[in-house]
Amino acid sequence: MRLSHEAGTVVGAARRADTSRRRESLKLLNIARIASIPATIGTLLALASPVSASTSVDNSGFYDHQIIEYQATAEVTSSPQAAQLISKGNVVYHIVGADGNTPAVQCARLLAALPSDATSCNVLNFIPTEVGYAGGAWNLQIFHWNRGITPVELSKDDDILAAVAAGKGTLEVTATLVRCPVINFAALR
Repeated sequence: MRLSHEAGTVVGAARRADTSRRRESLKLLNIARIASIPATIGTLLALASPVSASTSVDNSGFYDHQIIEYQATAEVTSSPQAAQLISKGNVVYHIVGADGNTPAVQCARLLAALPSDATSCNVLNFIPTEVGYAGGAWNLQIFHWNRGITPVELSKDDDILAAVAAGKGTLEVTATLVRCPVINFAALR
C-alpha cells in the first residue's frame, strides 16, 4: 500500500506541475496577442487616410472597365469572414504582381485620365445605383499575379475572377474592411 500511495503522490504532483505549465503558456500567449494589437492598429492608421471634408483625398479606380473616383479609409475586422459579412458582398480588389507591387499596366489608364488623383488602381464590384449594391463598405481582396504571367489591366471583377479560374493568379481574402464612398460615377448611372 505504501508504494502505491507514494506513486499516487508523484503522479498527482506531476499533474499539478503540468497544469501550472499550461496556465503559464496560455498567459504568455494571451500577453503576446494583446501586445500585438497596438502594432496592428498603428500600422492600419499609418496606411489609412481619414475621410473628412478637409483631409480626404480623391482616389481613382475601376468599375466595369470604367474609371471612377472614391475616397477610402480602412479598418481591420476580426476575420476575413467578418469583413465579408459586414461588406454584404461588396469587394474592392487590389492587384499585385508576383513581386508584390501593383503592375504599371494596372495604373496606366487611371494615371493618364486623372493625374492629380491618388490611386491604388483598385477595382470595385458594386457602386451605388447598381442592383445588389449593399452600402459603402467593401471587403479588401488581393489578386496576386502568378510568376511567369505577364500582367494586363484588370478593370472589372469578372476579369479578376476569370484570371483566377484560368490559373493566372490567386485571390487573397483579407480581414480588412474598406469604406470608400464613390464620389464620381455620374457617367455610369
